[in-house]
Amino acid sequence: MPRLFLGRHAVEAGVLTPGQLRGPGVRRVLRGVYAPASVPLTHELRVEAAGLLLPPGAGGTGRSQATVLGVPLAGALDRVEVLLPEPGRWTMPVGVRVRLAQEVVPGATWRGVPLASAERTAFDVCSRVSKADGVADQDQLARGGLLDPMRFQQWLEDVHDPYVVHARAAALLCDPRAESPQESRVRVLCHDAGLDVVPGVEVRDLAGRFVARLDLAVEEFRVAVEHDGAWHALREELERDRRRLRALRDAGWEVVHVTAGMMREPGAVVDAVRRAIARQTRSSRSV
Repeated sequence: MPRLFLGRHAVEAGVLTPGQLRGPGVRRVLRGVYAPASVPLTHELRVEAAGLLLPPGAGGTGRSQATVLGVPLAGALDRVEVLLPEPGRWTMPVGVRVRLAQEVVPGATWRGVPLASAERTAFDVCSRVSKADGVADQDQLARGGLLDPMRFQQWLEDVHDPYVVHARAAALLCDPRAESPQESRVRVLCHDAGLDVVPGVEVRDLAGRFVARLDLAVEEFRVAVEHDGAWHALREELERDRRRLRALRDAGWEVVHVTAGMMREPGAVVDAVRRAIARQTRSSRSV
């Protein structure tokens, strides 16, 4: 059997029976599209499956396009995002999210599947979600080389979609220096509270020696804002983190560690950063 095929074609060719399509030897990827059971189910496979069902003039978009091009924004079981031309009465199977556009401007092609332009893909990624999530995903697109932030902002000037306001707000904060989605979300929280945070700041001591690269920083007040990921269980990692923290403090920086619990209460993040700024201000005045 081929890696991916339409079930009706296999039955018409006498390769499989309808009963075998429901058996253990094959898996249904999307309605009407099958693969041998030995083929791993990934989002990329589901995008390929959707490509077999796309009408003329349609293409992949959004998180699906980002994922197949190397920026993994979609999981294996997430819905495949496609862009279809309007007007038209299009139907796609369960597991496919349809976006509509008056014209689908083609971008790249991946394994025979047409893809939308980079700008349309970014619009579909960020226009229907919160600003924090939209910025996080845009940052990943830009960091992965799939989006030019300035070009995207210019492209949005001519868009009149009802969701364009959300996209423009997110586009203004896009920064390819962000290294993780959670870091981007912390940056949006701080920005919306009026805190001037910058990603990817390098700290050096008075002799010019490298000390650390920070997730985020309020440079004026030497306040580092670091998002804590999974607990570092290895002793070596704990020791390295402690040495890094001591080096930052010796260089005159205060570090705010943002935990998952704090992210559930956004005000806690902002308050912690503001308190750190106040302490640094008092410290500088006392010198």
